[in-house]
Amino acid sequence: MRTFCILFLLIISGTCFSQSAWDLRKCIHYALQNNIQIKQASIQSETSGRQLRQARYNRLPSLNANIGDGFNFGRTLGSDNTYINQNSNSASGSLSTSIPVFEGFRINNDIAARKLDFMASIEDQQKIKNDVSLTVASYFLNVLLQKEFLKIVQNQMTLTDTLLKRIEVLVSSGRESTAKLYELKAQLANDVFNVTTAEKNLSLALLDLVQLLEIDDFLAFDVAIPKLLIDVSQMPIPVVVFENAVVTLPDVRAEEFRLERSKKDLAIARSAYFPSVSLSGSTSTGYFYMSGHDAVNDPFSTQIERNWRSYVGMSMSIPIFNRMSVRTNVSINKLQIQNQEFEVERAKKAIYKDIQRSMLNAKVSKDRYIAAANSAEASQKAFHFVTERFEAGRATFFDLQQSKNNLERALSEQIQAKYEFIFNTKILDFYNGKEITL
Repeated sequence: MRTFCILFLLIISGTCFSQSAWDLRKCIHYALQNNIQIKQASIQSETSGRQLRQARYNRLPSLNANIGDGFNFGRTLGSDNTYINQNSNSASGSLSTSIPVFEGFRINNDIAARKLDFMASIEDQQKIKNDVSLTVASYFLNVLLQKEFLKIVQNQMTLTDTLLKRIEVLVSSGRESTAKLYELKAQLANDVFNVTTAEKNLSLALLDLVQLLEIDDFLAFDVAIPKLLIDVSQMPIPVVVFENAVVTLPDVRAEEFRLERSKKDLAIARSAYFPSVSLSGSTSTGYFYMSGHDAVNDPFSTQIERNWRSYVGMSMSIPIFNRMSVRTNVSINKLQIQNQEFEVERAKKAIYKDIQRSMLNAKVSKDRYIAAANSAEASQKAFHFVTERFEAGRATFFDLQQSKNNLERALSEQIQAKYEFIFNTKILDFYNGKEITL
């Protein structure tokens, strides 16, 4: 019984936790921890980091051991360096090393190139995180928008239902015709349909956000409604936003790292013009055994000790003519540098265009929001006035329905403009290096 109670409390507590409303910060944090693209980018960064470590290890000497054993049948070379018809067996072991002394600065440039690759991969990962954060913010705001749409149509349904109840009283007392009653019932049915449609749109918006966050429990998910403050008094300057974006955003930094990496690739290609010098050494020994009743073989330990030999040498490879491959590689890398310079410029222009577009969208949505707010206020007053006239019998049902539709449309345009303005201002804050919060 005690175990059952504990399990029941755990299930209840887990359910309560899963049904708690999520704010934007929690959604973004969860997405950054569970998004597959971010995980793949993290693997790519780890791969670049290991390639950097390997480039540094290339400075170390190599060490290899070799062990061999072979049998010879028939005519073979004997221990006295003469050929005899006798079977033999030979074994050998060696230890060799090679140390790069000079390779035209190729190793140093390769280390620098791999480091730039690693830094670019980190910026790429951050770019994906920024894109995911913006997408989550967009989906989150869409949920809030659909919630407000639902409130509007629910309020409209409540107004129609309240008016219907008043008309029912008037019809029962004989002061109103039944035509108005059925007109309002038809309007109420239409309002119920609008509420159902709004509920469906809200469910779809929540589903989009849940799928983006990779959350399995869709039914227990909901978002917290924040207190949104609309400030239309100030708008940032595009040039200032662009200057901050170039410094803070990873888009340009990643391309700049790749530009420096292409310069290191050019240095690596030029290293093939230089001679390479390497130091090598080895030590080895062996054992030789002749089969046959008349063969004389020294003991194994004696041969191993006697046959030891060591070698130390230095070699230099001087490039003279390699079918123009070095010159071709150098020219190709110069073209890649030019192309990467264009990529840096393209990234900067893309950011500036996005800032200009977001600035224009923010200004338009701000103007729409102000106009829609004034329209909604006027439509609210007009609807109240028409409702009073309709109850007094001085306005038709068509006038009431038209006024009600105007109010609903004005309120819908107001909240749509509001969330468009919020999203565009959040994009501008993002370009300014600020955290995306509500």
